[in-house]
Amino acid sequence: MTMQPELRAPNLALRRARQAMRLSQTEFATAVRSAGRALGTPNQCTKRLVQKWETGEHATCRADYLRVLQAVTGLSVPELGFRAIAPDPRADPSGPAPALLTEDSIGRLRYALEHPSTVDGRTADLVESATSRLFDLEHHSPARLLAPTVDRHLATITALLTAARHESVRRRLTVQAGRCSALAGWVALERGDTASANQFWDTAISAAQSIGEASLLAGTLTLVSYSAQRHEDPATAWELADSAAFHAGNDRRAASWALVRAAQYAAELGEAADARHALDRAIELGGDLPNPRPGDGTLPWTRFFDQARLLSAAAHVSALLGDERAPVLAADAVAILSPSRVKARAVVMAEATRVAAFGRDYELCLDWGAAACELTEALDAALAAHILQSLVPTLMPYASVRHVRELLAQLPGLLQGRRADGIAR
Repeated sequence: MTMQPELRAPNLALRRARQAMRLSQTEFATAVRSAGRALGTPNQCTKRLVQKWETGEHATCRADYLRVLQAVTGLSVPELGFRAIAPDPRADPSGPAPALLTEDSIGRLRYALEHPSTVDGRTADLVESATSRLFDLEHHSPARLLAPTVDRHLATITALLTAARHESVRRRLTVQAGRCSALAGWVALERGDTASANQFWDTAISAAQSIGEASLLAGTLTLVSYSAQRHEDPATAWELADSAAFHAGNDRRAASWALVRAAQYAAELGEAADARHALDRAIELGGDLPNPRPGDGTLPWTRFFDQARLLSAAAHVSALLGDERAPVLAADAVAILSPSRVKARAVVMAEATRVAAFGRDYELCLDWGAAACELTEALDAALAAHILQSLVPTLMPYASVRHVRELLAQLPGLLQGRRADGIAR
């Protein structure tokens, strides 16, 4: 008696979802790993695992992977094409599902889109939660992998806005449209698309002004200042950052972030007195702020700005001003840096490397720079990459020094595939 081999049904739904995102199987696996880190459920997704899912060799999927796949694709569990859900023995059934949106939430949003009269406060709650999650994902995910998810979420918000009938709900959805547009602009700029970034930010500014959302206006103006810097216009960048600090009002974290950027732009223009004044204000406002924690009310776009980011930025400005405090500030930034593998860590290490290069401490330059290069390449962190690449003219005259030579050997590949006029955040 012979056994008939089990027939495999390819998971065409998952394959179509991946292809719609224009991702290879390797890139899709990278997106799943990045989303897992961002959502608090790290995984070891590989190209081979994606192949097994798509060919039907794995017709089921663990619950933890399903939640991450929902976050990456924006699809509900049935739409992911798996036959059944294999329970995750490690999962805590009492804890919240860390997905961008749960299956039930996705269903509610789609029902709201099909039945405009049901777009209500609960709908706005779901959208707000998903938008916040996307900002968290950005810290862990290469921009090219996050962009399709951000675009889909923004399209959903736009459709809900069209359907919403209650003014209070429309206002809340307008806020989320503005926030998601601000994020979409940042993702576009990281990918080197300045024109699209500015279009998204125009939308965010319009949303902020239409509803009087000063915090959104402040955050967006700070982001736009990076675009001005990218076009080698530090005067406009300075003006934008200064305006952002004004609109930040009582939000000390947002104001400190804007002020330290204003200090850098002023320093680049040679306006030392103004740069020092802005830097002192930034440290005064943000020097005693606790690091952001979930549920503490920190706005999504300022969660990356912690004590380490403030100190590394302050060190960068101090180095531009020739201030002897710069090396101490850089060392302090690295000392308190979180071990999390996020883009902010790459930027802190890159800024510290730049300060070490200015001070000709080439041993530290290699130590910090090598760590920054490794993380920058892993996350495709355009911000840190530009800071590191900007060191080449400073380091080249000392290429005969072993530490410098070893660091320079790691720099050329960091900006492959992106425009050389990157930015630093």
